[in-house]
Amino acid sequence: MADSEGDADRRSYERVSWDCHARLMQLGTDVGGGVPGMHPVLGRNISEGGLQVWADRMFAVRSRLLVEMEAPDIPEGIQAVGSVVWVSPSTSEERWVLGIEFSDVGDTALARIRSLVLPTDERN
Repeated sequence: MADSEGDADRRSYERVSWDCHARLMQLGTDVGGGVPGMHPVLGRNISEGGLQVWADRMFAVRSRLLVEMEAPDIPEGIQAVGSVVWVSPSTSEERWVLGIEFSDVGDTALARIRSLVLPTDERN
């Protein structure tokens, strides 16, 4: 699934390829009939505003999620809260591509995300 130029123009943040592991946990009353607990996913790309992941489970649009991200250079990991803004089936059976927009990112988590996406001279 390729991004079109229109999609890139709508983005507020620069995205970079990110093929690390993460875990998602649905929050609040959104869980409904879903399977509780942490669900492993594989990142596709990341920005200061959100990330895109491959998942073996579909999460409904607007589902609030706790996102725990792993990165080789950040042994403590990164945690943020976000919401699913779009879902697309992938070409693989029983696999989904999720677009997650961050809604609650602490200062430490934001600094860690910036270390992944920004060149050293642009980090705050």
